[in-house]
Amino acid sequence: GLSSDRLLVGFASSMEKVLPRDVPYRPRVSKRVSLSLARNEKESFQVLVTPRTGTVKGVRVSVTDLRTPGGAVLSAEHVNCDVVGYVETKTRPPYQVSYVGWWPDPILDFLGPVEVKEGDLQSFWVRVRAPRDQAPGLYRGKLQVAAEGSQPLSFDLSVRVCPFALPDCTPLPTAITFFEHPDEMGGKDRWPQMKMAYADFLADYYIDYDSLYRSGPPDFEVLRRLHDRGQLCAFNLGNVFNGGAPEKNFEQEVAKVIERLRPGYEQAKQLGLLDHAYIYGFDERGADQFPLLERCAQELRKAFPEVVLMTTSYDASYGMASVVKSMDAWCPLTPSFVPAKAEQARAAGKYVWWYICCGPHNPFANWFVECAAIEARLLMGAMAARQRPDGFLYYSLSIWNQNRPIQTGPFTDWNPVSWTTYHGDGSLLCSGADGKPVPTIRLENYRDGQEDYAYAVILEHIIRAYEAKPSLTVQERGWLAEAKAALPVPEKLMKTM
Repeated sequence: GLSSDRLLVGFASSMEKVLPRDVPYRPRVSKRVSLSLARNEKESFQVLVTPRTGTVKGVRVSVTDLRTPGGAVLSAEHVNCDVVGYVETKTRPPYQVSYVGWWPDPILDFLGPVEVKEGDLQSFWVRVRAPRDQAPGLYRGKLQVAAEGSQPLSFDLSVRVCPFALPDCTPLPTAITFFEHPDEMGGKDRWPQMKMAYADFLADYYIDYDSLYRSGPPDFEVLRRLHDRGQLCAFNLGNVFNGGAPEKNFEQEVAKVIERLRPGYEQAKQLGLLDHAYIYGFDERGADQFPLLERCAQELRKAFPEVVLMTTSYDASYGMASVVKSMDAWCPLTPSFVPAKAEQARAAGKYVWWYICCGPHNPFANWFVECAAIEARLLMGAMAARQRPDGFLYYSLSIWNQNRPIQTGPFTDWNPVSWTTYHGDGSLLCSGADGKPVPTIRLENYRDGQEDYAYAVILEHIIRAYEAKPSLTVQERGWLAEAKAALPVPEKLMKTM
């Protein structure tokens, strides 16, 4: 019912990857779009545009201010309408994929109006942010799709802002590596400023500026900035015996590790940051290393008594049936996470996290370029809320190989090959114009999952507060019953891992 001689417009959720060429797609066709979010939350959807015939230039998406009937305003400056970029896979990776070719991934917020060729389907990423002090209510405005030589198409846009706020810090503790590439991130001369830009960018996605593999102390300038803003969750004081410990001269080697970690520990203690610190090591080691792991953990516990000790060593009992008793946190791959065993370990004072990397493959959730976008959101949200790991670990955000910053698009020259022959494994963001960080659809869904998890945490907190009351009204008892029924993750979202 919309008159346009140039454009066809449809919509998709933020949890879908819409391929631009070769593969048919059935968009949602509507004259209106609506979404809901909490204060201090970001929520997105996609606008899909294709020409009726020929090539269309200057295609762009915009929104007006949104208003409630009472006059409250959600400013258009809190809504981003960005071009979705595409990366080209050229070979089949070591996991099953449905297609080899152009995949949607980077979100190019620096790219202006774009040209869309006949037969292509171009996505635009519309992200709404509700400030922490945004008045709750239903806001209405207009979304417009325009192109050169065409009358703009207008759609109703409604946004419901809920009367509660999400936290500034990740609700699910994380230990995630960010590899710095100053040359691709604005240049070495600008790195003192750009590292702060990247730290702020990562914090906005609920990720700490951290590394599992550093040998020296963390960047305390960044840590202080995040801590002062209430965005600091966890940081690594330093890696220990990543590839396993040598039996020869073991005591001397451990003493060297302690000496290396001591300055960072003392500085973190002086700054009051030790409750955020952990020490990571013995990466994915087998049972042959367990005796050395235990001896190392004992010495680290004596030297740094306040700091959590964490490993991804392969102990299916999480320390309950092995010689390793001094580790604080175990971190299995998601398929090896067993909630009942995790509860036993927690009863003994341990933490049990989980992680992904180049594994697992389908049908387990991961976030390679070809994975369904919803998998990242489910992993960090519904699956975490169902299984209740104590945290999430990931080995890298920026394995970029020989990539240079993205300058053009939407079909980019960014090579999605990351670790070995995988696409996007260990790489959740890109570099763009002037070296600035560029998010991906996968990173957006990572944050959306964390925000989903926050909903569960907030609801649990309120339920406990109600249960602690000496008496409840009839209305409160009804609400409590409804809240408890709403908390479990339904099977339509997750049946098994």
